[in-house]
Amino acid sequence: MTTFHLIHVVVGAVLAGVNFWNMFDPTTRAYLNAIIGLVVLVYNAYYLFGRDNVDVRNKESGS
Repeated sequence: MTTFHLIHVVVGAVLAGVNFWNMFDPTTRAYLNAIIGLVVLVYNAYYLFGRDNVDVRNKESGS
């Protein structure tokens, strides 16, 4: 498991769990979900477009 996948597991757990934590009011939960969603969006956009890195390469293509 790479750091990329580990970050997604942690962020997914936070996004799923924040709705059940009673320490935030509904407005704060919505803002937290929106902020974390934007962080994931920026991180994934960087990973897809900014880096020349692919997790899985096809062995037959010679890449």
